[in-house]
Amino acid sequence: MPNTPFEHQALTNINLNIKSGQFVAIIGHTGSGKSTIVQHLNGLLKPTKGSIQIGDIVIEANKKNKDFKKLRQLVGMVFQYPEHQLFDETVEKDIAFGPLNFGFTKEEAFKKVLDVLPLVKLGNEVLQKSPFDLSGGQKRRVAIAGVLVSKPRVLVLDEPTAGLDPVGRKQMMELFTTLHKKEKLTTVLVTHNMEFAAMYADLVVVMDRSNIWMQGTPEEIFKSPEKLKEIGLNVPETVQLAMMLEENFKTELPKNLFTKESLLNSITMLLEKEKI
Repeated sequence: MPNTPFEHQALTNINLNIKSGQFVAIIGHTGSGKSTIVQHLNGLLKPTKGSIQIGDIVIEANKKNKDFKKLRQLVGMVFQYPEHQLFDETVEKDIAFGPLNFGFTKEEAFKKVLDVLPLVKLGNEVLQKSPFDLSGGQKRRVAIAGVLVSKPRVLVLDEPTAGLDPVGRKQMMELFTTLHKKEKLTTVLVTHNMEFAAMYADLVVVMDRSNIWMQGTPEEIFKSPEKLKEIGLNVPETVQLAMMLEENFKTELPKNLFTKESLLNSITMLLEKEKI
């Protein structure tokens, strides 16, 4: 809201390059600018300075852009509570809304709906049901199908596991990881969960006070817990435990122990080595 009493600069001197096919995690405290960045990727927000390029589409500050429909077909956005996006009387119509809006015929749109259901692990039996009669997990999958049905090449996930229990969070992240690999997507994940950033991302971008604090591979980012603590962030629990073991056993462990399984294997090898 520039030039009003509510003006606030949400991003400052951002320079970020995301390669096609990458899985990128953006982490940082609330208010650091994470969601603002990703809302620029499909034109929900326009830059007041500079430019953004997605493929061959360029959005420049203070210039009219006519490619927003093309951009929003290219970049799919899944919000914190995707089930809140449901609105139509049947699951079939709800998922088909995107393709119909992009100019496909009803026949083409409903064919796309049938194609996308297996991707989110839903059966055809839900098609004629009201989306509001489904379970919480099914609602979220229907909403995600409504994003995927338009075949985006970039998938933006803004805290997509919010409100889910640990099992639900794991299932949802496994779904997104499978889609990323199977559909060869470029995936951008906004998250407060350090474990997710460490386990799934090729590139981690750390935001602080509207700036990019640092960026690199998970190994590069989480090897410096003291630097993250400067802005109030922690490393994943598995990394914390690995560092404690290194200190107590005066040894060195691999720097990519981001899953419980990999940490357990390293502990087992360490105990065998120490003959404990």
